[in-house]
Amino acid sequence: MATPNPLQDSHSATHPSVSMKTFHIAGILADVYGLDEVSPSCKSISCLWLLHPRLQTKELMGTVASTCISDWNQRAPGDRKVGLVAVAFDQRNHGTREVKAIANEAWRSGNETHAQDMFSIYHGTALDTSLLIDHLGSYVFNEPDAPPIDQHLVMGISLGGHAAWQVLFGDPRVTAGVVVIGCPDYMRIMTDRARLSKRSTYTTTTPEASFLGS
Repeated sequence: MATPNPLQDSHSATHPSVSMKTFHIAGILADVYGLDEVSPSCKSISCLWLLHPRLQTKELMGTVASTCISDWNQRAPGDRKVGLVAVAFDQRNHGTREVKAIANEAWRSGNETHAQDMFSIYHGTALDTSLLIDHLGSYVFNEPDAPPIDQHLVMGISLGGHAAWQVLFGDPRVTAGVVVIGCPDYMRIMTDRARLSKRSTYTTTTPEASFLGS
């Protein structure tokens, strides 16, 4: 059974539209929003990294990107000095990067290695975020007089929220984050899922809270 989309019905049918261009960076398709809206007066760029939920794709984050960028551009003065762009990409084994569909599912949906799969996917996504931070500047704002990308922010939802915590823990270049339905304590969340799924590795452990692994 598919995980409900956390963003379903969370926004109006109409939302602000901003430019989007897809770049192939280090084998990853990265959708960059807001490039055309950056004012010539900008002296620096902030980049918001958007990490999507489990069983979803980068396209889901387009509305979030458009809303954030449009709101910033409306609030900032006409000669604003800081521009905002946003980047969304498919998490590992999702969308354009899917290799094995069952690996994205939970125990209840028949994935016996759910614990290992989910952690390795969002750990990989955190590493990918840092990799893209390394290289994004060679694809955008790479002219001699272009403003530098000097601030990185992250927002993640559900699986993306778990990944966002890992980004914040692991990359000091990311200085702020918004986590929606995400947990920094993987063992605690998987222990509770094992309880709800009545996994034998949970029910036969004494005490039950010492559950570890699948």
